[in-house]
Amino acid sequence: MISFGIDIGGTFVKVLALNEKGEVLKNEKFETPLKFSGQKFIKFLADIVNAWKKELKIKQGVIGLGIAGNTDHKNGILRSAPNIPWRNLKIAEGLKNLTGFNTYASNDANVAAFGVYKKDLKGKYKDMLVLTLGTGVGGGIIIDGKLYQGATGAAGEFGHIKIGDIKTGNLCGCGARGCLEGYACTSNLKKLTLQAAKENPKSKLAVLLKKEEFSPKLLSEAAKAKDKLALSVWQKYGTWLGLAIANFVVLFNPQAIVLSGGISAAKDYFMPSLKAVLKQQTMKALFKDLKILFSKTKDIGAVGAALYALSVDDEK
Repeated sequence: MISFGIDIGGTFVKVLALNEKGEVLKNEKFETPLKFSGQKFIKFLADIVNAWKKELKIKQGVIGLGIAGNTDHKNGILRSAPNIPWRNLKIAEGLKNLTGFNTYASNDANVAAFGVYKKDLKGKYKDMLVLTLGTGVGGGIIIDGKLYQGATGAAGEFGHIKIGDIKTGNLCGCGARGCLEGYACTSNLKKLTLQAAKENPKSKLAVLLKKEEFSPKLLSEAAKAKDKLALSVWQKYGTWLGLAIANFVVLFNPQAIVLSGGISAAKDYFMPSLKAVLKQQTMKALFKDLKILFSKTKDIGAVGAALYALSVDDEK
């Protein structure tokens, strides 16, 4: 049985084919055709799968979709998404009709979490959380070895817990104030960085910003050079993330929390302040054996989608 994992984002669609041993047979990235109609997009995906099916001589297969949006995992419907134009799209049914393969869809962060659990950690921790740190903050929940998706598939929206005042806190992309994502997002890191550089034009950070545009990587380079301003920004980031994780630990009592996504690469600079927050917590038993880990698997969203499809298909 071959499983196709498809990670659908607002910029790229990543597709891979995974065999039963977990080996990637083929892997490719495409620009997301945002101008297509929903049905034309489904055919776009089906054409890729059918071409690979012929090339790789696949007779039996399943398809897993991880979609960056509000997804009905029970019926395989993309309800809506902030950066994807299609609404109420019966994407799983459409792909099955065009490929002949059973197709399963879920939120991208959920399937990424499942991928971390199965691929990175080999099922070692049965109760764990995965936080994706990038443009925003997403996540997924594994309870007793199973992906928990909630009543409507929207569980794990970690970026929208409140760590700030709901009236005066930072504005989040969702329209609310005080969300974790409003603080621990790339745009807020950029805001803090540019402000610090403006107030300190001779700093290492300011010099770097004259050569290239802001990115979390640039902020890490400045921190690596022991720039106090860059280290201060990462210290704030770690504190915000630590506050959120403290809430998650009290709520879920997980064995492990895995950080993934592009910003997790800056762990050397934000982890000290994150750990300091956790150390201050009074309910010591909940935090004593907690593991904070990091995902290392490339394209974990597509890998997770493929593994998710195999798991759901096996349960049928």
